[in-house]
Amino acid sequence: MSSSEQPRSAAAERRPEVPFVVIPDTPSVLVSVTDEAMKEVAHGMGTIETTVTPGIYRIEQRFAGAVASQLVEVGTAAFTARLPLPRIPAPAPVERTATTQAAHREATLRWSRESTHRRGRPSLMVLLRNLRRGWRFDPYALQITAGGGAAVDGGEPGWRADPQQGWAAWSGRLAPGGYRLRLREPTGEGLPLAQALWVSEGWTTLVFVGNGPYGPQPQDATVEMAPLGTGWRPADEALNLAREAALSGLRQGIDLTSDRQLFPMLDSGRPDSGRLDSGRLDPFLGIVGAHAMLLDRAPDLRRLDEVVQSLAPHIPGHPDLAALRTLLDGTPPQVTSPPMLAASCQLLIRADGADPGVIKDGSMAESVAEHLVGRGVWTTWLEEERRPASGSRSVLAGGPTGPRPSVADPVGRVQAYVREIAHLADKPVEEVLRDVPREELCRRTGLPHRPVDRAIEGLRGVEEG
Repeated sequence: MSSSEQPRSAAAERRPEVPFVVIPDTPSVLVSVTDEAMKEVAHGMGTIETTVTPGIYRIEQRFAGAVASQLVEVGTAAFTARLPLPRIPAPAPVERTATTQAAHREATLRWSRESTHRRGRPSLMVLLRNLRRGWRFDPYALQITAGGGAAVDGGEPGWRADPQQGWAAWSGRLAPGGYRLRLREPTGEGLPLAQALWVSEGWTTLVFVGNGPYGPQPQDATVEMAPLGTGWRPADEALNLAREAALSGLRQGIDLTSDRQLFPMLDSGRPDSGRLDSGRLDPFLGIVGAHAMLLDRAPDLRRLDEVVQSLAPHIPGHPDLAALRTLLDGTPPQVTSPPMLAASCQLLIRADGADPGVIKDGSMAESVAEHLVGRGVWTTWLEEERRPASGSRSVLAGGPTGPRPSVADPVGRVQAYVREIAHLADKPVEEVLRDVPREELCRRTGLPHRPVDRAIEGLRGVEEG
């Protein structure tokens, strides 16, 4: 991306200008340059090329949540600076990050090939790692359950841990399908939250969770896939950085991935791409790359179709891949398990509003879509079966239309939304329902078609009564 320049003062215009070039270590770094008066003179993603007058300048880099800055002096000669990569924290123990540790890498290499729970080559591995010494670390804070909520990890005996080195691992052979990752005890806010996992036939899903100052942070996890039996083999440095840039962009809802990083990501799940050996294939990186591409103002749907078609034979039934299919022509999918990425879940909800049945009625995917909680890039929801019986969180402060229903009442949320529109527009509810079709209500409320249909039916019944 080219840099943009700000207007300079008349005094600055009279001073000689010299070439000014800043080259970051990876193309997805956001760079900004400010002068002594703290006015921005250039900004852009990747290399900055401009001209400046002699003086003191501040160069700031932003990448994957990390910020680094430095002051430089520019004289009368051309100035060029090569910037080292900011020290980013990362849940996976990859090189060139602020949180890599040799002991964590060794644990990952071992338990991605060897099961901690029962026998067989693991199809799922979850690694919890302390990102900084001194933080409180509970090695058994996480739990893995089946789609219905029953634990499948064998409890504490199913895990292996080294509290001194700051890691805990679970790995085992699970049947293909949907699972949940959750804290054994609700969060500090008292919310029983769960996060979607998916296991594909012939693959190992690798989940890296960082432990922060207040405990595990599954909402900031990194997910990878590897061919079953090969275990974790860190992707090359460029792909690791591309993954972190893409996940950071998805968290913020902005495009932070350069084409130079994006295209290898899109090819990462294709055995015929010729760019990776079979042990380094990662279909999920291709899915993340596809979502990163969709953040562009004009995404290349033809390229997206190629990615989906190339991944489909290798991970059939993967709900995140099904979500991407909703953007393409052809028979719409019918999804029963929630996808891992929140962006995938939003695609499915939007498609279900336009074509009821994309999310199967009565399925776990529908229940999850009705109780979503915005929390990072991963599909996270409030578990109904673990909600406190007191119902103390069931009602929030409301406006002129009455108390606002909680996330646990999707029908009530839609009805409250419609009534609020009617109140603000001074219209009858029936008129609002005529003006705002079901598909649009699904989009605005972020809910699948069934709770919206029930809400509309209930509102019309009240109006007719």
